[in-house]
Amino acid sequence: MPPRPNDPGIPTLTQRAEPSFYAPPADEADAPLLTERADDDGAGPVFDDDAFPLLTEVAHEQEAEADAEAQAEAAHAALPDATVLTARLQAEVEQLMRQALAEAIALIQTRMDAELPGIVARVQKDVRPG
Repeated sequence: MPPRPNDPGIPTLTQRAEPSFYAPPADEADAPLLTERADDDGAGPVFDDDAFPLLTEVAHEQEAEADAEAQAEAAHAALPDATVLTARLQAEVEQLMRQALAEAIALIQTRMDAELPGIVARVQKDVRPG
C-alpha cells in the first residue's frame, strides 16, 4: 500500500503541540494550541450535560427497581399457601361458631329454667283430673 501524502490542511499532533517547530499556514494562525483552552465565546459546539444520564444515575435507578422487585417478591413469598390459608380460616370460623352456639345454648337453658315453673303450672291448671 503506498504511503499517503500528508495533507497540509490538517495539522498533525506534533504540529499542534509544538508550533514552534513548524510555521503554521496562514489559514490556521488562529487555531488554538492543544495547551490552550478554547474560548467560551460559544463558537464551538455546545453540549448539554443533562442530555445523557450519568452511569451512576442509571445504576441507582436499576438498584431501586431491583429493590422494589425484591420487596414485592418478599411480600408475595410471605403469604402462606392458599390451601393452608383456607384450612386455617375454616378452623377459625368453626371455632367462632362453636363459641356462639355454646353461648346461645346457655341463654336458652337459662330462659327455659326461668319459664319452666310457669309452664308446668299452666299445664296442671288446664288438665282436669279424670
